[in-house]
Amino acid sequence: MTRLASHGAAGFTCLLMLAWAAGAPAANSQSVVAAKPRTVNAAPCEACHGPNGEGRPAAPFPRLAGQSADYLEKQLRDYADGSRNNPIMQNFAKGLSDSERAALSTYYASLASPYAVQAAPGDARQLARGHQLAFEGDESERVQACNNCHGPGGSGVPYSAPYLAGQSAEYLASALRSWQQGTRKNDDGQLMASVAARLSAADITAASSYFASLGTIGK
Repeated sequence: MTRLASHGAAGFTCLLMLAWAAGAPAANSQSVVAAKPRTVNAAPCEACHGPNGEGRPAAPFPRLAGQSADYLEKQLRDYADGSRNNPIMQNFAKGLSDSERAALSTYYASLASPYAVQAAPGDARQLARGHQLAFEGDESERVQACNNCHGPGGSGVPYSAPYLAGQSAEYLASALRSWQQGTRKNDDGQLMASVAARLSAADITAASSYFASLGTIGK
C-alpha cells in the first residue's frame, strides 16, 4: 500500500487527511488568525479535531497534531479548489487566505499531543496481517509495503507522505475506501487509488487497525 493520503507529491496517505463536522462555524480572517504573530485561533478546528489536534477516532476525525505542515496545507488547498471532496471542509477552506492556511498548518504541525484513546484493536491475526502489509506488502496482490512511502513504522516522510502511526483506524479505513471508490482523487498519479483498488475489505481493516494500534509515531 502506498500513501493513504498523498502530499503534493502523500498523507494514509493515508491523512489527511482533515475532516469537518456539519454545523461547525465557518472561519474567516478575523476568527482564524489571532493578534499575536505566529498565534492562531484554532477554535473552529477543535470542534472536530480535538482541543490539541488529537482527533476523534470514533467520528472519524483524523489526528492533526504533529502531521507535516506541508501535507496539512495541501489538504486545505485541495478542499478549497475542490480537488478533495468534503462539503463542510470545502466551505471552511475556501474562507481562508493562503497565509491563514499556512498558519493553521504550521500550528498543528508544531503540536505534540497525547494520543486519543482508540477503540479495541484488532485480534492478533488481524494485526499480524496489518504488520505484513505495512512492512512487506503482498506480492500476490501487487501491493507494496505501506512503509515504503510512509516511512519506518508509518512515521511519515516530510514533503512526501503523512504519518499513519497512531492515526484513527476509522479514519484510515474511510480514507482507503474513498480512494477505492474513486470519491477521493487528490493523489499524484492516482497511486493511492491504484493500491486501494487491490485491497480487500479485510485488508483495509487490518492495515488501519495495525497503524492505529501503534499509538506512537515511529514505534
